[in-house]
Amino acid sequence: MPNRVPDFEAEVRFLTREEGGRNSPARQGLYRPDIHVDDDPSEQLWMIWPRFLDESGDELPEGAVVPQICRANFYIANPELRRTIHHQWLRKGARFHLSEGRHRTAACSVTKFLSLHEDAG
Repeated sequence: MPNRVPDFEAEVRFLTREEGGRNSPARQGLYRPDIHVDDDPSEQLWMIWPRFLDESGDELPEGAVVPQICRANFYIANPELRRTIHHQWLRKGARFHLSEGRHRTAACSVTKFLSLHEDAG
């Protein structure tokens, strides 16, 4: 995914172990959660994968430990769903969470669009 422009950027806060989050930190490139939009009443999970950013906005190196609170670029894995579904429900401020299966691991919020709406037509 990193060879293309990300679809959007979001703030990410990993849940603590006490909140039911991960037992170990995520690592860049080795972590492929799915997402669920919090306003969606269905249980639908989407393959929209993060690449986590450092404080200057650059992607963390492969294998780096991801901070508990950070920003990430998100890449929609399915181009057809990108055009037909995701551009309709993702908006600035939309809240979603990262999931490993049905296990919620992080709370997120869309901060800006990078390329999502370019081919939405």
